[in-house]
Amino acid sequence: MAKQAKPGKKFKYDLQTVLKVREIKEKKEQEKFAEKNREFLTEKEKEEQIKRNKKGKEQELREVFNRGPISDFQKVLRRRAHIDVLKSDLDDQIEKVIEASKKLEEQRVHLIESMKEKKIMEKHRERKLEDYNKLMQGLEAKFMDEVATQRFKREKQE
Repeated sequence: MAKQAKPGKKFKYDLQTVLKVREIKEKKEQEKFAEKNREFLTEKEKEEQIKRNKKGKEQELREVFNRGPISDFQKVLRRRAHIDVLKSDLDDQIEKVIEASKKLEEQRVHLIESMKEKKIMEKHRERKLEDYNKLMQGLEAKFMDEVATQRFKREKQE
């Protein structure tokens, strides 16, 4: 059962502490989301760096083949093995990027949920304030009617 507002009292939202808790929760979720986003961008940058490095090494190997006869075939084999290692590193990094992306999306869902919860409380507070204002307007109108009635009675008696 809700408390009845009294005339002359300032509006006080009964669930203000719940609203504050939800605001704090939303801020924490935003911070976690920002952290997950930074992790994702870091992993993505590492992936791009490995891609650039791999392309550079492949280009070097092509240049060796384009120069003509190969004097030391062992160097070519080592370069090819290094490119294979870079390819493996790139595959591993792509997996890390995908995992970071999944974590980012999970955190986005949590953030959206906390934003919805806060929004619900804010809407509830707004409705309670509207109800309070209507009640106060009704009490004010009732008071003004009472004043007018008293004045009318007094003027009638005189």
